[in-house]
Amino acid sequence: RVAALRAPALRPRTLRRVVAAAETGPYGQHGAAVEGPVAFQGEHGAYSEEAVFQHFGSAVSTMPCASFEDLFAAVESGDASYGMLPMENSQAGSINKAYDLLMDFDLRVAGETVLRVQHALLALPREPGESTPLRVRSHPQALAQCERYLAANGLSIEAGSDTAGSAKEIAAAGERGVAAICSRLAAARYGMDILALGIEDYKYNFTRFFVLAKGDAATPANPKTSVIFAVGDKPGALCAALEEFGKRSVNLVKLESRPRRRTAMPGFNYIFYLDCMGHHADGPVRDAIVGLLSSCAFVKLLGSYDAAPPVLEQMAKEDAGPINDPGLMQI
Repeated sequence: RVAALRAPALRPRTLRRVVAAAETGPYGQHGAAVEGPVAFQGEHGAYSEEAVFQHFGSAVSTMPCASFEDLFAAVESGDASYGMLPMENSQAGSINKAYDLLMDFDLRVAGETVLRVQHALLALPREPGESTPLRVRSHPQALAQCERYLAANGLSIEAGSDTAGSAKEIAAAGERGVAAICSRLAAARYGMDILALGIEDYKYNFTRFFVLAKGDAATPANPKTSVIFAVGDKPGALCAALEEFGKRSVNLVKLESRPRRRTAMPGFNYIFYLDCMGHHADGPVRDAIVGLLSSCAFVKLLGSYDAAPPVLEQMAKEDAGPINDPGLMQI
């Protein structure tokens, strides 16, 4: 049962470490120099907000948004300096809505960050002798990613609107019989105990985020470029487009197709999202994009930005951080 797995409550000093761990923005270039808030989708304590602190540092202010559309609108209007947009998860795959909105809005990709997602089981602080909750509320995707843990401990589930939102509801309503699955940041935000940490079925659970802005990024040290394009409906069209990169020895690191929603043509018309290493102003990548412009039906440059460091490098830096805090239970 959960009672047997319960770890000590997070101490105030440890709670501060959860937020302060990213104080210098180890995986981003901007740090505390950001003017204005960074927008993210969800409630305070969401994984997207954790990604904001990881990229920009804990001194940055944040702006929660109810939807991805609101996030884009906040950056476009200038109400937010940047937006933190989740693009794909290593377990659940791509977030289609995010890719679609990159077509609908004219924002630039100014950076990326990769967040290790560690699900925590949270509950209101227990009274002496009080049993741990047997019901768990969270976003359906988080519940699915912790399926084995929940089944092994006989916990019943109920779907919530999102991860941090579930913790916020439980704390606000004083629901002592319900636990939440969400981030460690949410525990600090809503005054909840972490009963168990790292309860996800697969330990290598990462989410990749784009940092959105109205303008181009500063010159990146390790540039990556993202492009959207569409090809004509004829044999070899996609192959010819990709060859623009191959013949210039440009390393492609991602290629994904999506149905184009806004088109006058009936049926399925696809657009392609491509990531490659290099800057769009540098010779090989620049010439490849010029080649696309001459042969493709549509091309949109999303931006060139600093690539996130390799996942193994990030995990090595976390060895002494709060993820491996001996005061927390590692499942």
